[in-house]
Amino acid sequence: MAPANSYIIHSQFNRRMAVVAWALAALILGSALWAGRSNLGWVYPAAALIAYLGWAALWRPYVSTAPEGVRLRNVTHSVLIPWAALIHVDTRYALTLHTPGRRFVAWSAPAPGRLTSMRVSRADANREARLVEGDLRPSDMIGTDSGDAAAVVREQWEAHLQADNFPVGIAEQVPITRRIDVVTLAVLAALVAATLWALATTR
Repeated sequence: MAPANSYIIHSQFNRRMAVVAWALAALILGSALWAGRSNLGWVYPAAALIAYLGWAALWRPYVSTAPEGVRLRNVTHSVLIPWAALIHVDTRYALTLHTPGRRFVAWSAPAPGRLTSMRVSRADANREARLVEGDLRPSDMIGTDSGDAAAVVREQWEAHLQADNFPVGIAEQVPITRRIDVVTLAVLAALVAATLWALATTR
């Protein structure tokens, strides 16, 4: 029987940057409205582009776990990796899920920078050390975007393995589902085109 727990993990750093992007877009838009100048028409689609990028690239992406597997919601696509297809979880540069011959990087779970790594306490690293194969990296530590996501994925994966929810050794035969986000790409393309057109036509 599969573990009942499902989780959705967002990058707290990325979400803070999304708020900064929205504040910047609002400031740019407000300044243009206040100025009331006709040659600032390009600012409106540019502000919309910044705000949309803040949502699509920083706020929305996530890592989620469910009985069927791990889902990575990245900027332009999503990937569903069944538990039976997973063979390794890494965090060197970001949460990276390995399947036979392929690897999938989670946009929402980047590894920490040097300053963040120094701030993370190693006093209570038993949870991480139990789950990691090999040496414990700063990017594996709880309290970092990559470490938080990796801990959840590893614990859920281990629970499925212990519960014998799928046969071992069939990873190469399990299909991976990858879907392109056509709507997001279309909106981004439209906003970029609108911004470029406004820049080219504004005098």
